Amino acid sequence: PGIHPKTPPQRPPRVWCFPVQDFWGGGGVPKIWGGILRCEGEGSPKFGFFPKFEAFPKTWGSSHNLGGGGVPKKPRPPPKAPPVPPQARGMDLVEILSFLFQLSFSTLGKDYSVEGMSESLLTFLQHLREFGLVFQRKRKSRRFYPTRLAIALASGTAGPAGPAGPEPDGHGFVLVETNYRIYAYTDSELQVALIALFSELLYRFPNLVVAQVTRDSVQAAIANGITADQIIHFLRTRAHPVMATQTPVLPPTITDQIRLWELERDRLRFSDGVLYNQFLSQVDFEVLRDHARSLGVLVFENPGRRLMVVTPGGHPDVKRFWKRQKHNG
Repeated sequence: PGIHPKTPPQRPPRVWCFPVQDFWGGGGVPKIWGGILRCEGEGSPKFGFFPKFEAFPKTWGSSHNLGGGGVPKKPRPPPKAPPVPPQARGMDLVEILSFLFQLSFSTLGKDYSVEGMSESLLTFLQHLREFGLVFQRKRKSRRFYPTRLAIALASGTAGPAGPAGPEPDGHGFVLVETNYRIYAYTDSELQVALIALFSELLYRFPNLVVAQVTRDSVQAAIANGITADQIIHFLRTRAHPVMATQTPVLPPTITDQIRLWELERDRLRFSDGVLYNQFLSQVDFEVLRDHARSLGVLVFENPGRRLMVVTPGGHPDVKRFWKRQKHNG
């Protein structure tokens, strides 16, 4: 091609094979179209034909020296077909998006079953398998494993955890609103578990947790030994930089209510004690009561009924004093 029929060729075309890296390292400018690699810049134009273009760095090609003959024109690429929507392929877009959201909450190294998946979702799973987002031992395997790439792409762990991102030491990621909602920009399992000790988790997204502080959640935390001051200190020391500029850092409505919920559990206080009653006279009652009060072991007194309660630890001293009083009297 490119040689006039009336002009006999001076020499037959030569054909040889060599690594494709020569195209890139020989100083020429490579151009690719239609599965053909064309290299210009070194004498006669050369072309490389490759059976598998995607693996061309390791492929040996056939180069034809056309002896200065004509160069075939660049073929026009075929017109691009419009993208086919998932619905036209028999796939449910809502179902696919739901599966992608579920994939973002999966655990690396844990296997998941394909039971209950529709045919369209199984087809989509094979696409993810080809992309390297999930691993299946075989196409017909009933379990799959999300890869690290899938979890990283779905959760977006490469970026900051929120607006202005948390600091490396874990501080500055909590927003508290006056409607008792907590927004924690963190993906730390430890921080999420600490927040769940005194609040109810509503939503959990990659790098964001939404929780609600309620009366029941605070009193459950207090029942487990957590004080209201500890809850307030936790929220204040981890306040987002946006909140840290405010005075006070936490809304007074939140701090006051948390303390009031704690006081609700302090209406009754239980303690062990030893009961003294059946005094013969008011004087005997007052003498023994004053002695127990001076020792700091008096728990309760009722002068009208002449009864008093002392601590178990102070009972031996009060008993000895009472016997001594009766012996002296």
